[in-house]
Amino acid sequence: MNQEQKLVLATLVREQRWAGLATVGNDGEPLAAMVAYAHAIDFSAFYIHVSTLSQHTRHMIEQPKVSLIIAQPDTGEGDPQTLPRVSISGEVEVIERDSTPYESIKQTYLERLPASEQLFGFGDFVLFQLHPQSLRFVGGFAQAHSATIKTLLECAEL
Repeated sequence: MNQEQKLVLATLVREQRWAGLATVGNDGEPLAAMVAYAHAIDFSAFYIHVSTLSQHTRHMIEQPKVSLIIAQPDTGEGDPQTLPRVSISGEVEVIERDSTPYESIKQTYLERLPASEQLFGFGDFVLFQLHPQSLRFVGGFAQAHSATIKTLLECAEL
């Protein structure tokens, strides 16, 4: 990926707050859901706060390998296949409420999604941290790139 593409990726991650989440349960059935997300300033982690009543949450607890796709919204103009998007794959872990990093991650999440504050009071909501391992970035027509976490960290510096 060149510097311009890395900047597009970084901007995409920073400007969007809504992403597709792909999970697979113990039964082998895939599921895609939309979730709000926040991220560490250096893109080393992504945070998802969801209810245990949701099937995708149960999937993440059963099988921690997931993929988060962030895309530029379609405005109904032009070819949507040229819209920038990134799929970030990795493993999630539950951040326990009584753990040391919980309050810091919660604050990061709320800075990005302040309307979510009331959800932290609900006992059925769980905070997950996604540890990125690889990514697939499409910056437009004929601009597809597979990359590692190293590239994602480089993007955060732009």
